[in-house]
Amino acid sequence: MPAGYADGAKVYRAGYCRGLQPDPELWVDEWADEYMRIPRDTGAAEPGQYRTARTPYAREPMRCLSPAHPCKRVVTMVASQLMKTQIALNWIGALIHMSPSNILTLLPSLTLAKRVSGRMGKTIAATPVLRERVATSRSRDARNTMDTKEFEGGTLYATTAGSASNLAELSARYVYGDEVDRWDVDVDEEGDPIELAETRGSTFGRNAKFYFSSSPTIKGASRIDDLFQASDQRHFYVPCPSCGHMQTLEWESLLYSADFATVHYQCAGPECDVLIEEHHKGEMLAKGEWRSHAQGDGETVGFHLNALYAPLGWTSWSALAKQFQKAKRAQDRGDLEPMQVFYNTRLAKVWDSAVEQTKADVLQARALQENYVLGSLTVGVLVLTAAVDVQANRLELMVIGWGVGMERWVVDHQVIPGDPADDRTWALLDERLKVRYRHPCGVGLGILATGIDSGGHHTHEVYQFCRVRRWRNIFAIKGASKPGRPVIAQRPSLVDVTWKGQTERHGAELWMIGTDTAKDWIYNRYSFETGPGAVHFAKDLPDEFFQQCVAERKVARYVKGYKRIEWVKGKADRNEALDLMVYNLAMAYYLNLHRYGEHDWDKLRQALAQAGLFDEPVAVQPPVTEADDHDDDDDPSDSPTPRDTTPPQARPASPPPPPPPRPAPKPMQRRSSSSGYLKRR
Repeated sequence: MPAGYADGAKVYRAGYCRGLQPDPELWVDEWADEYMRIPRDTGAAEPGQYRTARTPYAREPMRCLSPAHPCKRVVTMVASQLMKTQIALNWIGALIHMSPSNILTLLPSLTLAKRVSGRMGKTIAATPVLRERVATSRSRDARNTMDTKEFEGGTLYATTAGSASNLAELSARYVYGDEVDRWDVDVDEEGDPIELAETRGSTFGRNAKFYFSSSPTIKGASRIDDLFQASDQRHFYVPCPSCGHMQTLEWESLLYSADFATVHYQCAGPECDVLIEEHHKGEMLAKGEWRSHAQGDGETVGFHLNALYAPLGWTSWSALAKQFQKAKRAQDRGDLEPMQVFYNTRLAKVWDSAVEQTKADVLQARALQENYVLGSLTVGVLVLTAAVDVQANRLELMVIGWGVGMERWVVDHQVIPGDPADDRTWALLDERLKVRYRHPCGVGLGILATGIDSGGHHTHEVYQFCRVRRWRNIFAIKGASKPGRPVIAQRPSLVDVTWKGQTERHGAELWMIGTDTAKDWIYNRYSFETGPGAVHFAKDLPDEFFQQCVAERKVARYVKGYKRIEWVKGKADRNEALDLMVYNLAMAYYLNLHRYGEHDWDKLRQALAQAGLFDEPVAVQPPVTEADDHDDDDDPSDSPTPRDTTPPQARPASPPPPPPPRPAPKPMQRRSSSSGYLKRR
């Protein structure tokens, strides 16, 4: 009776004979046409034998991915569902068959990694030459699992790019990164995941090959766009079926009727006015060719392709037109997300030119029409707040004046150079915060509330500065970039603890700021030139200030594979001015200015006017105030700045005794709330 065991000699002879046969020397596209099979159980629209002729634009990217090609890096910034993943599967299959070595596949999240790994496993099972070389799946070992597939000469790893350990524990000659714009910006505070991924192939030198693919996201924050800009920037040119003019397919040249029954593409030929019908696209794609638009870095080949090139039977021109019109209607209602999705996933363009928001040059042009400069006040200013942004080598201070209906004036903007770890830098800031700004009615207005950012590398210094100045409404703040958060929290967090580990009741306070909500409020009012909510800029602000005010955009991003709407900026852009406006808005909310009605603003306006009729001009040495009596820890030699003083000669010789001035209305008390539940023991 046969024992059922495998014949070891037979298996050895089969493997030995197969090893004597030379591996086929084929380009990846040639290998795919001969060997690749698309499995039916993956849900593919066209299963069976793979044919490059169906997507002719995919041939050259696969040629560049072949081990014989001299390029080191291949980048595809392509619309969704065109060629990215199938090219990767063809490449991986060709490597396993013809040039085996370790292959690392990286996805944005573990869920997507498992999904792609499952598709790879089904592809291997459907392709005979791969099924012979990849270890079979068995429960007794780990040679073929969801994230690891061993084959003759190497191993295929499929994992997430969100962990530094995944990018540091193995060596791989070939690295495939999918949807790189959905990767985390900084992996475990160890740097850019693309750089970490490429270090996995450093020991292979020029024999290493990297393939990165993704649809782009936003300008200035898109990794795939950065990689594409460093490449030779190839675009696919197709001929006009009438005149033969070679051109790229651009969305602006697509013409369609109101009911989408007729859709044509207008030829870009200088002497051709033919409207191309979509049924010509198959012939056009077959005769197309890739052309470079830049020289590049010499080792990166980049490909850009939009959904207008989709083969017949896939996404049609009429479907694209319908999607665009739907996104346009949403954009008219103020919802920009559908249009961003169309730009990113259909046109393969970064989301920037379609964003309709106030530009920096518009704000700057309005500033030049103002009649005030930094350090001065206009008649409409009734309350002053301040904000401080802490940088590595400086402090940035912004003072904003608030008027009726939360109308705003940028009163002052100063840069205080110095190391925030140095006490002298904070002493200089303290002097600036004591400055009183002269109102046109003659009253000196002081800053009623100040927020200092504590989210950087000098948190302890900020706490120390604010801890002894709580009575002056100087608070440590920290931004919370989460949708739906209030502009400022209902109550602060106590961050000081005693030696017993208990919260110090009278220690430093930390106020959380809803930055997303605040930026929505600010951006929605940039277009207001006057009236409630409008913002005014001093005419002598630098040009860079206005660029910083509009440095961020509200977009849909993917964090760990999940969609999230958030405010982002370009990697090289500065946004200190915008942050300072956010912090000032939080201080205005702390003072409850957003709850002021017309009666409250009128009381403030009358108090300033009444006091200004009888006040003496401010002397060189200001009188001692209650604030100075309490400021025991500050420098006693503080002196006012020139803008706070007037010459002694301006004083009248013998002023009449003024009647008691009408007291200014007190700001609303600090918000507090109590809970019976919290008082229970």
